Amino acid sequence: HCELQEHKQWYQRRVRAELKGLRGNWKDLYRKFIKSPNFEMWFQSKRTEANQRLELLHIEQLCEADIYSWKADKHEVEIVDMLLWIRDRYDALGRLGTHCELQEHLRHHLVSLMEVVPTDMQATIRPAFTL
Repeated sequence: HCELQEHKQWYQRRVRAELKGLRGNWKDLYRKFIKSPNFEMWFQSKRTEANQRLELLHIEQLCEADIYSWKADKHEVEIVDMLLWIRDRYDALGRLGTHCELQEHLRHHLVSLMEVVPTDMQATIRPAFTL
């Protein structure tokens, strides 16, 4: 425990010493950070986090969409395209963590859209939509 505390204090002194000359000089501070080996890892982490959040927000909006009205005047190809897209979003939820409520909404959308697909087409595409 003491060794860890000493290392922590040493590290804090080291960081303070490095930053001492940078007080008020934010451009240099940011320039050093951007050139440091930690920047790329930090940036990728933040980018991934932002993309996942955007993807989740997009899926939430899709779940709130009125799919019943949307499908009313669509052609078969548009409906099949939407089925494929929703299935992809459903799979994405698996990567984003457990979102059972959102998965249930997407499942209902898939069932609703499948109802308007012709029977012969249903037999062809149904295996891809078994959840």
